[in-house]
Amino acid sequence: MPGHLEAIVSLQKTLTELNAADLRLNSIPDWMLELHEEHAGRKAEIDTVEAEGTAADHVRREAEAALADAQEKQKRYQEQLGQVSTQREYGALLKEIDTTKNQISSSEQAAIEAAERKEEADNKLGELREAFQDLDNRYKAELEKWESEKPAVADAVKQLTQHSEELRAAVPRNILVLFDRIFDRGGGEALARVRKMNVARGNPMFHCEVCSYNVRPQVVVEIRDQASLNQCDSCKRILYWEDEE
Repeated sequence: MPGHLEAIVSLQKTLTELNAADLRLNSIPDWMLELHEEHAGRKAEIDTVEAEGTAADHVRREAEAALADAQEKQKRYQEQLGQVSTQREYGALLKEIDTTKNQISSSEQAAIEAAERKEEADNKLGELREAFQDLDNRYKAELEKWESEKPAVADAVKQLTQHSEELRAAVPRNILVLFDRIFDRGGGEALARVRKMNVARGNPMFHCEVCSYNVRPQVVVEIRDQASLNQCDSCKRILYWEDEE
């Protein structure tokens, strides 16, 4: 496959830099990752306790509503006692009154327990928020610093994108299709460097740096001296030569 190896190598390096810059732009930088994780963990703890308090308050309000309903029923049943004419009706009303008394008792207990859980959650929430304040202030300061650096990273992404488009325009379509297919299949790595193996005696040996498969000396000559496009016989990445220091 003729020429264009230099452009392909430049394209791979540019895309690698572009992916790194894009990842940096859309993620938390390494220097504040530990603080971010601590902040997220503490914030999640606060959110959990806050949710527990909200749930307890919801249970309390439901219990109080059930209590009011049961008390209203009891009041009506008490009023009906003087209006019954048979022992059977009287017994049925007493049974209903006993049932509502149990409902009142259980609703009162549920409301009290929920109110206690809400109070406990509120107290714990206050302590957590007070302890969280210093961490939150430090996190906001670091976040502000990162936001001030983002424009430069965004500009780098823009420039690298433009450069990659220029390189792609200089490569024939058939080669570009091959490159893109290997790039996608190889997780962003379409190329593999040819490495010279240290041999005690005899002819030197070469191998693919990615999969360690042997590369024929003739192929190395074509890559190094003629900039020909050759693929590794094993991993199928495009091979290139780079002089080692």
